[in-house]
Amino acid sequence: MLGLRQIRQYPIHRSRLINFRRFNSTNSKKPEQEEENSQSSEHKNIPSKQDDKTDVGSFNIKPTTSRSAPAPMENTGIEQLMHKDNKPYIPKLKHKRVSFEYPNLPNQDEYTNLIEKPKSITRWTRYVPKILTVIVLVWSGYAYHVWMTDTEEGEDSSDLLNPEEFHKFIVTHKEKIDDDHYIIEITPKFFHWEYSHGTDPEGKSLWKGDKFWSVEIKQPDINVVRSYTPLPLYYLKSEYTRSGEKEPLLKVINPEIDEYDRHGTMCLYVKRYNDGEVSKYITDRNVGEELELRGPNIEYKFPYHPLHKLHKRPIFKDLPSKVEADNMIETVKRVNNLPDVDNIVFYAAGTGIAPILQVLFSKKPYLGHVDIHYSARHPGELGILQRFLLFLDKLDRINITYHYDDQPKTVLNAKDIKPPGIPNYITPKTLEEKSKFLTGDEIEQLRLQKEQQGKSFDSDMTTKLVQKPEDRGEVFESGLHQASKTIQLPKKTASLAIVCGPEGFVDYVAGSKDLVRNKQGPISGLLGDKNWDNSNVYKL
Repeated sequence: MLGLRQIRQYPIHRSRLINFRRFNSTNSKKPEQEEENSQSSEHKNIPSKQDDKTDVGSFNIKPTTSRSAPAPMENTGIEQLMHKDNKPYIPKLKHKRVSFEYPNLPNQDEYTNLIEKPKSITRWTRYVPKILTVIVLVWSGYAYHVWMTDTEEGEDSSDLLNPEEFHKFIVTHKEKIDDDHYIIEITPKFFHWEYSHGTDPEGKSLWKGDKFWSVEIKQPDINVVRSYTPLPLYYLKSEYTRSGEKEPLLKVINPEIDEYDRHGTMCLYVKRYNDGEVSKYITDRNVGEELELRGPNIEYKFPYHPLHKLHKRPIFKDLPSKVEADNMIETVKRVNNLPDVDNIVFYAAGTGIAPILQVLFSKKPYLGHVDIHYSARHPGELGILQRFLLFLDKLDRINITYHYDDQPKTVLNAKDIKPPGIPNYITPKTLEEKSKFLTGDEIEQLRLQKEQQGKSFDSDMTTKLVQKPEDRGEVFESGLHQASKTIQLPKKTASLAIVCGPEGFVDYVAGSKDLVRNKQGPISGLLGDKNWDNSNVYKL
């Protein structure tokens, strides 16, 4: 029974050994003969169960693969594919390449080259394309410079204004006084002119006070221009005015503290007419839009007087209390034996008051006294400008009388007109103009006056102006203090009359102008009835 049991267990042990041998063998392919011999030897030597355990435990197996490797498979060829090739790489010296020959381009084959003659290269064919290329490049650069980088008119100008070309200004503020009257603040668009202005501020300044000047404003849609008188005013702005909490304050330009005369800022006092294309165009401009100005055009220059070169009147300021007293004028006149500057009378209507305001607000105000007769349809047309006129009146620089159409008792009439006075200082031009309208005795009197002032005038300023304390006269602390004394003194009759306003007003006061020939025309109207003539009347 024991032998039979061992024989029955033999196939089981045999299969275990065979599988274990196959799994750990490195050579998967065995000859068939060796396999048969091993089987026959195993039949001869059948071990016992105890010996089988001992032999298997003492059999040392050296694994050649990892335990996670797949079991070997016979006769599949996978082991050969996975077998590492240790053959070294030997580069070949010659390689076989496949090349292709591309066909020639059209008209470049051998037949065409034989038929057609090659082009001959001459001097013209060599240089003409290069010359044309250079011409095209130069023309392209010029066209780019003209159309893309060309400067605007007035951009490189060294002057704020030019009578020959239009300069662009930007509307920076617009105040509406009523339905027809506006004050518009404008500032130059370009600031290249400030460099030359900084080197010669006195020579480049427009606000000299010795003349009336205006600018022409263009309506580009219909190419029409109209003249307007700028004023040395500006609007003081702040963060409160920009936010809309407060309104900007209109102020007079002070060259002593306002750099570059407030950077070229000026104001226009404009009346809107329903049939006025230019006035509607100006008043329709919003803040930030442009206006084109050309000028300055001198409308009238005051007669020469030596005192203008020897003395400068303190500038008018926003508040009368800030205006300095003019303490030196009497001393300068006494030392140089000079007469007073002639007083003038100014008849204005509507926006025609702008020229005299330009002179009174300038950095060199007019030295004489000014009587102003202002006519308007109703009160309130001046707006905030009326406050400045009140201050000038308090400083005894002007005497203003208002005439309103809706108040018949105040309308300008002959009672408001005074006869002309004799000029204080006679120039050769004044004597020539006066001789056309005066008698022989009056002309002789003016000639003697001219000779006397020529002898008495001494331009040598080396002499001491004030030699004694009593020669200096009274010293005033402010302009208001001085005005409280001078306002009580009688004023000499004006020797020069200036009229500015609409054509109907000018015709009513001094007669119509000869617009066809751009002449003053004869003096008639209210002034003509009081013996005023062309030698002492000027119509703007």
